[in-house]
Amino acid sequence: MKLNYTNMKWNWGTKLALAMAAFMIMVIVFVVLMFRESVDLVEKDYYPKGQAYQQQIDKKNNAAGMEELVSLGMNDGFVEVKFPGNMMPDSIRGEVQFYNRVTDLKDRFASLRVDSAHVFRYPSADLHGRYLVKIDWTYLGTPYYLEKSITIP
Repeated sequence: MKLNYTNMKWNWGTKLALAMAAFMIMVIVFVVLMFRESVDLVEKDYYPKGQAYQQQIDKKNNAAGMEELVSLGMNDGFVEVKFPGNMMPDSIRGEVQFYNRVTDLKDRFASLRVDSAHVFRYPSADLHGRYLVKIDWTYLGTPYYLEKSITIP
């Protein structure tokens, strides 16, 4: 016996049941996909940092008010942060964060060690992609903060 599906008539109840089943399957698939997605927070302790954001604004204003600005670039496999020539290299203290917006596994931190040419160098061998370089430093008791974007090939 051969079934002929071309002449099969579906009533409204069958169509409704199939539509509801398809919708439920779609919702279940989206829920499973949602739970598989990793959620990386920008900051683990975002609440206290949000409370102290005025200090961050003051540091940014200090950096923007400098006579000669800090520059960022690439040279011979290193990311270079060049500080103004009127600063004494031994008096610059702070840290540099290479923040990757895609995943926190690629974030890197380094202490500022400025050489006599007023340059901080960080090897770019393990850095690939787009980074936000966050420089937080003090010079003669005055705090500074600067963010610059860089793409490392």
